[in-house]
Amino acid sequence: AAPWTRHASGVLVPTGAPEPAGLTEWPPPGAEPLDVEELYDGFAESGFRYGPAFRGLRAAWRRGDEVFSEVRLGPETGQSTERFGLHPAALDAALQTIALSEGIEVESGMPYSWSGIDLYATGATKLRVRVTPVRPDAAAVLLTDQAGQPVAAVETLVLRPVPDIGAVVATGHESLYGWDWVRLPAATRGPDTG
Repeated sequence: AAPWTRHASGVLVPTGAPEPAGLTEWPPPGAEPLDVEELYDGFAESGFRYGPAFRGLRAAWRRGDEVFSEVRLGPETGQSTERFGLHPAALDAALQTIALSEGIEVESGMPYSWSGIDLYATGATKLRVRVTPVRPDAAAVLLTDQAGQPVAAVETLVLRPVPDIGAVVATGHESLYGWDWVRLPAATRGPDTG
């Protein structure tokens, strides 16, 4: 009986836009390597604990405001890449590159608003990624295959900080999500249940 709340909307149109220039020179000329060894430990300290399938960011570099990274899906994903235009674990790992950007000021930010999304190729298990800040709370993202040919591009991805979920629950804030215990009737043994 409650009124509907719109949480997302979008429009799909044929793009006709030209493919962006790829990332054929790798590592990018003039880019300085970044240490990613402690990246997932840092995420865990912030409350984001990534399982093995989502730990795909392998290396990163910085050049000015741009951050570049290499993403590789692990064996945990199996042969599931054919089911997706872009595998969710590969996209998630690519977006983790944003955490290395000095031009994005949103701490513990999560994707909020996407615009200008194009998919050029499917089935990629290894990606090159370029993240370019467009505002203090938004970035442009380019994904290419290992040869540097475009796989996907996002013109603008706006980030929003994530509230401390534990603190929200403790304050009694009314949330879209909740939990409840439902008592199920005891199973009865019939003649066919053994």
